[in-house]
Amino acid sequence: MNELKLKNLLGLAQRARLLVSGNFKVDEALKFEKVKLLIVTTDASERSFAQYEKISAEKNLPLLRVLTKESLGQCLGKGERTVAAILDEGFKNKLVMWNE
Repeated sequence: MNELKLKNLLGLAQRARLLVSGNFKVDEALKFEKVKLLIVTTDASERSFAQYEKISAEKNLPLLRVLTKESLGQCLGKGERTVAAILDEGFKNKLVMWNE
């Protein structure tokens, strides 16, 4: 799957309300154990990436490091975003397969 298909899939998940983005929303979803997959942008700070990498390991969640803040926000119809979370097993499986 190319980057355009990735962006389209993320946009579809956003419209289906099966994706949350931004630190506050992602942290809230993690708190309620709704997250199936974490997505962190390639240009996120090392501190942010390390934080979500640690959470990913602790909760045994897959983690993707893709896109830039600008392109992630753009495909979601929002401003720049550093992190997003997939809340659905089907979307998670498609994205994990994309990354392999």
